[in-house]
Amino acid sequence: MYIGPYETKETCQQWQEEYQLPFEVVPDEDGTIFKQLSNGWVPYSILVGPDGKVILWESEFQEAGFSAAVEKIYEEPGEAEVEEAPVELALRAGRGWGARILILGGGAGGLVAAYHLRKKLPKGHKITILDREPNHLFQSSLLWHAVGMRRAEQIQRPLADLAKTGVEFINEPVVQIDVRRRQIRTSAQEIDFDFLIVALGAELAPQEVLGFEEMALNLYDVEGTAKINAALNTFSGGKVGVLVTDMPFKCPAAPYEAALLVDSFLRKKGVRERSEVHIFTPEHQPMPIAGPAMGESISKVLQKRNIQYHPLFTFEWISPGDRTIVPSSGEPHQVDLLLAVPPHRAPEVISYSGLIGSSGWMHVDPHTMETEYEGVYAIGDVNNIRLANGKNLPMAGVFAHYEAKVAAERIVAEIEGSKPEASFNGRGFCWLELGGGKAGFAAGNFYADPEPNVRLYPPLRPWHWSKVLFERWWLRHWF
Repeated sequence: MYIGPYETKETCQQWQEEYQLPFEVVPDEDGTIFKQLSNGWVPYSILVGPDGKVILWESEFQEAGFSAAVEKIYEEPGEAEVEEAPVELALRAGRGWGARILILGGGAGGLVAAYHLRKKLPKGHKITILDREPNHLFQSSLLWHAVGMRRAEQIQRPLADLAKTGVEFINEPVVQIDVRRRQIRTSAQEIDFDFLIVALGAELAPQEVLGFEEMALNLYDVEGTAKINAALNTFSGGKVGVLVTDMPFKCPAAPYEAALLVDSFLRKKGVRERSEVHIFTPEHQPMPIAGPAMGESISKVLQKRNIQYHPLFTFEWISPGDRTIVPSSGEPHQVDLLLAVPPHRAPEVISYSGLIGSSGWMHVDPHTMETEYEGVYAIGDVNNIRLANGKNLPMAGVFAHYEAKVAAERIVAEIEGSKPEASFNGRGFCWLELGGGKAGFAAGNFYADPEPNVRLYPPLRPWHWSKVLFERWWLRHWF
């Protein structure tokens, strides 16, 4: 049996006859079942092995992880490589020197982990952050940068400044992670470690979308938001599109905030009446992970602002020549200005090092953040945590923050010889910028069963100012 989402009995029958399917196709006209078994337009991938056990169950499709899971089905007994015994930790071997703790990535998770480790461990233990970028970027402020409310230098800090806190910074890209030998390799050197925290985040892959780099402006990097601001300053009216190209992506609220901030910018500029603002997304509702009530609340805000919402939207490519988004079905949408969320992928070094899970991301214990390798943790956007409802914990800085603290506290406990007890409870929060000096605020427990329990508070000016204060605190506190 196959279920046709949002189809009628007649269209299902036509589809069955057209493709000569030997099984029945039934309609799911209101999408009730589809919403339960998918994340936006992406259906769950469920792979069952010959023994009847589920090998893979993920709510986003990542080819690399899925292929690895398929290979396991055909793996002959005894075919798998015998794992080398991990190199013994210097600290546990009692050799008399401190631990070497490496943190890969200087984003939100990496900063928080380094801070708590340095605060709680004696100076004999060496803490090092490695990142290919010289600066820490407070990504939550990128949308403010896009509409001219921030300058690029205001939302970045040099990672080299961490030296004054007792944290070493190495500005080199990591090219290999060898967890068995407990060693990482950069473009210039090899470094041994006793504990490892992988906080590399998600890599942006705009090159995977045909026409993206020629036509779309990237909402997720400083260069892209600078171009957006320049384009808005010269915009005199027309059609603005905000496009989500793929799932999952960082900060589930970002596309909606972008549309609302653009709407506010155009109103202030006096060109909103001769402009249109559209959101194109594969999601079936805004921020589906937070539940139907959240989606309905945001939908009402969009409707009130006359922002046109296109859910379950899939596309073939972006056509720079005639400035159109070519959908999988239906008429192309022509836009004068396109802001886009690029595809997100696990960093290449994770794939090359064999650490990628069947989801296409790193798998961890949902409470301890530890991987299958002792003393190796993965926090933030690079990991994959499945919730009680089968969907994944969203990519968000707040989760990287709390996960980092848990990983750091567990490492400290192990070094001190006590039982690690720190545990991540799935709680988080986020702001929803509406423009005009107002913001909404959402908070709740994402580990709640059977669905995340998240509450959206009414939009108020104090919520906006609380985010401003949080930004200021963040950029001062860790440095």
